[in-house]
Amino acid sequence: MVMSLLALIGATSLRFGLVRVPLILGTIGVHTDYIVVASAIALTFPAVFAFEHLYDIDSLFWGSGEFSRVVRAVTLSLSGVIILSYLLKTDNFSRLWLAYAWIFASFLLVAGRGVFRMVLHASRRRSRFLRPTLIIGCNVDAQRIALSLEIERTSGLALVGCLAVDQTLPEPDTDLIPGVPIVGYVSELPEAIARLGADAVVIVSSAFEQAEVSGIVSMLRCLPIDVHISSGLFDVLPARVLVREVAGTPFMMVRSTSLAAHKLAMKRAFDLVFSATVLCLGLPAWVLIAAAVKLDSPGPVFYRQQRVGRAGTVFGMYKFRSMCVDAHEQLDALRQLNESDGPLFKMQNDPRVTRVGRLLRRYSLDEFPQFLNVLRGEMSIVGPRPPLPVETASYDDRQSKRLDVLPGITGLWQVSGRSDLTFDEMVRLDLFYIENWSLRYDLTLVMRTVPTVIFADGAY
Repeated sequence: MVMSLLALIGATSLRFGLVRVPLILGTIGVHTDYIVVASAIALTFPAVFAFEHLYDIDSLFWGSGEFSRVVRAVTLSLSGVIILSYLLKTDNFSRLWLAYAWIFASFLLVAGRGVFRMVLHASRRRSRFLRPTLIIGCNVDAQRIALSLEIERTSGLALVGCLAVDQTLPEPDTDLIPGVPIVGYVSELPEAIARLGADAVVIVSSAFEQAEVSGIVSMLRCLPIDVHISSGLFDVLPARVLVREVAGTPFMMVRSTSLAAHKLAMKRAFDLVFSATVLCLGLPAWVLIAAAVKLDSPGPVFYRQQRVGRAGTVFGMYKFRSMCVDAHEQLDALRQLNESDGPLFKMQNDPRVTRVGRLLRRYSLDEFPQFLNVLRGEMSIVGPRPPLPVETASYDDRQSKRLDVLPGITGLWQVSGRSDLTFDEMVRLDLFYIENWSLRYDLTLVMRTVPTVIFADGAY
């Protein structure tokens, strides 16, 4: 209500240059002013938001869908005002004021919820506002789900244990993944929930027959607990999945996606506009960073590194230099200290990184020149991480699919842990992105990159 009232007052000030502006309500002849009308409209916003389910706790996990619902709620509220002004024949009612009100209210309410979400996610990363969650089922998919939830703490689901299928291994008192113990069998579900204080469960559907899943859901029906059932579609974005009833049976329909020529043209247009804008607006920062790099250590300002792009094409990727000039010669001596797996080399306290370079890496400022690669058509704003030639030399067929699209400055790997990810996790995220690509998904990942960079999550 406060945000919507501020938006309407701002619209009044922009439209009329004043806050108190008189208004006559048509056929009923009531003399009032816009501030009173704004207050009345602000009172309707909570009702419309409730109608759109924007006060449900689950709406915090809708991603960009929450923001689209906010805009729709604002549109519904102001549409009601237009209809009412028409019925009252209020001819002197400003339509331009309503247009300003729609813009201001949409922006402020989306921004307010965005800030709230950032604060909530930051709190959850510090283990606050988490919901004790029990995994039901114990197989490879359960391990994958558990690992994802442990990495993505912003989901709010904190694992307290796992229940194995009756009369199967592994035995209780072992771990599903490190830190998530197997605390019993499915037949002990009600007791386990009470004992562990769980208020959410995740049923791993692939660990059971369909009738068993229905039985577990029935068992939990009378308990005050949220029930999540895994779909098994690990490589499909939820936005592509629709649940529909056909002949009394619920079906999941998966929308198709493709990298058709017109979609690639849209992606390229977005890359060009976004990169040109960032490069122009960030020019003063370029100068400051370049000066800092030059003054901090001897050597060139920029570093050009060979990377592998789409279809295996090798290109020179630009970065601000963050290491000493002989960093490559020192690599062999440091390989035994590698903290990553697979073909990657990662070292949290790499002695080759300069003082300024450590700061640049922490906030990803060293990657700024890669926007030049985007303009040259060698990279995209969003895409898989650009690999080194030595990495691709050991790729198998599955990993080689990362080269089907242009590599990106940011991507799903960037907002999901960055340097904290293992090589297999990074490959999985990159393939997930390729499978589910859309321009809307790109925009979502760009927005998610901002708090990731600000909070320096997983950066070193």
